[in-house]
Amino acid sequence: MGLFTRMTAVAAVAAAMMAVASATDDHRGRVVSDSGRMAADIQDGFDRFTKLLGDPDNGNEPAARRGRRSINWDADAVPFDMPPDFFAKNVPRGAIFKAKRDEFRVSNPPPKQHIVDNRFDSLNRRLAKQLIVFSPGRLFTPLRDNEMEVHFEVPGRLGKRATTTGFGAVFADVDREHTTSLEFFDRHGRRLAKEFARAQGGGLSFLGVVFDKPIVASVKITLGNRKIMDSDRDGDVVVADDFVGAAGCAATVGWGEGGEYKPTRLRAISSSAP
Repeated sequence: MGLFTRMTAVAAVAAAMMAVASATDDHRGRVVSDSGRMAADIQDGFDRFTKLLGDPDNGNEPAARRGRRSINWDADAVPFDMPPDFFAKNVPRGAIFKAKRDEFRVSNPPPKQHIVDNRFDSLNRRLAKQLIVFSPGRLFTPLRDNEMEVHFEVPGRLGKRATTTGFGAVFADVDREHTTSLEFFDRHGRRLAKEFARAQGGGLSFLGVVFDKPIVASVKITLGNRKIMDSDRDGDVVVADDFVGAAGCAATVGWGEGGEYKPTRLRAISSSAP
């Protein structure tokens, strides 16, 4: 990447990092958005977001009072037909996924799984030619729909609901503006924010929101407007790469173990960044 291009990309990330607030100013947050043709083009945005979340990356460690947890799909242990509780039960990251029929797929399974797939060409050959990865070399998608939810639990404590301060995701092949989004909800099901990923057809987009308090209980992810097996000639088929979220509140920990907070009326966050 040339110097001018690099400076432009950094400026774009800076423009997209904006302070946001609730109607009562009880809760504030920041939106980080980035896009580019290659993985390196969104690294700045991804790194800025993880810096907001804080160190360390807690991995599979028990609930922690600070830092973040990340999920990628690249380990051989992640199955092609991944169950919705894999990153809570098998790998204790405290994330439960929900979607239509709770069916999910992870591309490029290792030979020991005896499934041949390269960037979802077993599901959509045309789309596979357009996909690139952020972290080599596997991608993720719900199978039956283009929408899914992430619900947070305390890592290592199945069924113990949690909250977090923030969540972000990398998306591949976002062709259309105002289609791929993250929608944040509190523990009572009230919407806190909805943000859209930038379009970058054939490339990568990153989007993340972090609040000043651990108020996020779930995130709805909308991937384009078509599911993985559909044609994108008249729509937008999008898949996901890495997820990353905050460790949560200090009183109870994990992604955040919930705890009590004073309910407040929040309005949706809307970024004015280009």
